[in-house]
Amino acid sequence: MRTMSMICALVLLSGATAKSWAEGEITLSNTVQKVEYFTNELGQTESRLIEAAQVVPGDELAYTITFENVSEDVVVDAGSVVITNPIPPQVVYLEGTAFGAGTTITFSADDGSLFGSPDQLRITNDAGEARVADASEYTHIRWVFEPALEPGQRGSVSFRGRLR
Repeated sequence: MRTMSMICALVLLSGATAKSWAEGEITLSNTVQKVEYFTNELGQTESRLIEAAQVVPGDELAYTITFENVSEDVVVDAGSVVITNPIPPQVVYLEGTAFGAGTTITFSADDGSLFGSPDQLRITNDAGEARVADASEYTHIRWVFEPALEPGQRGSVSFRGRLR
């Protein structure tokens, strides 16, 4: 079993522009929860998020990053809140699970050097042949919050992964 402290320690966040971050206008917080599947009284499979005190390979994890403009009077410019989150090496990103209302989402498959939409990400093999990267090869996710962020306004972004 692995404890979540090890998994959480690998979730690094960089967010907001240097100006907004330096002035302390944007705060970030993150949570990692385990996805538990169960059968309801109608025989249908449902899921719920539970505390992820201990996880084992194969467990599905839900990552949520919450951002907030804690300023009382400063509007953060549109497109200035940028959250870049590495996918922990022990976690495989689950395709199609990145979400963030009002955001543009891009991915990286080269340790965060280049970002793009899934169809733009390329992996080159030793023979120099390029192919589109699989979601399991993504190393980072980036969300750019498009509207201006008013004082007191908050939002969240999320993704899911499976523990290797």
